[in-house]
Amino acid sequence: MPVLLDSAGAEANSRLTAIRLTVLTARLMELWRRGTRDTDTAMILVAVAAITTERMTRQPLTPEQRRLENPVPPEMIGTCNVSSIAAATGLNRETARRRVNALVKDGMLIRSGKGEIYFPDGFLQRPEALQLIRRLLETVVRFVNDQEKDGVLRLA
Repeated sequence: MPVLLDSAGAEANSRLTAIRLTVLTARLMELWRRGTRDTDTAMILVAVAAITTERMTRQPLTPEQRRLENPVPPEMIGTCNVSSIAAATGLNRETARRRVNALVKDGMLIRSGKGEIYFPDGFLQRPEALQLIRRLLETVVRFVNDQEKDGVLRLA
C-alpha cells in the first residue's frame, strides 16, 4: 500500500514535520556513526555503500540479490573513487583521500589498482551490518508512523 503526501496536512504541520525530519536525520546519522571513529568516517562508508550499489535499485533483482546476506555480484557494483566520495560527503578531496586511506589500512575498505574503492568481500554480510540495517529501518518506520499520525502522510 503506497504512502502519499497530504499537502494540506504537510502545510498545517510544517514546523512539526521539520522537527521530525531533523530528528530522523540525527538518529540515522547516529546509527551509522556507531562503530566508527567519527561522523566523517560514517559518511564515507555511507557514500561508498550508496555509490557502489545505487544502480541495483533501477533493475529487477533476483530473490538472492535482494537479501543483504548474499554478496553483490561484482558486475552489479558501481564505480566509486575518492572524488565521488568527496562530492557525496562534502569533504574536500584531500580529507576524503586521507580518511579513505585510513579505512583501507584498517580493512574496512579496499582500493583496486585503478583507484576504485569498495567494501571487502563479506563486509556487508557481517551480523553488525544486518543489525544496523534493521535499526535504520525501524527508525524510518517510526518516522512514517508519526507523520501519518500528524496527518502529513496517508496510506493510499
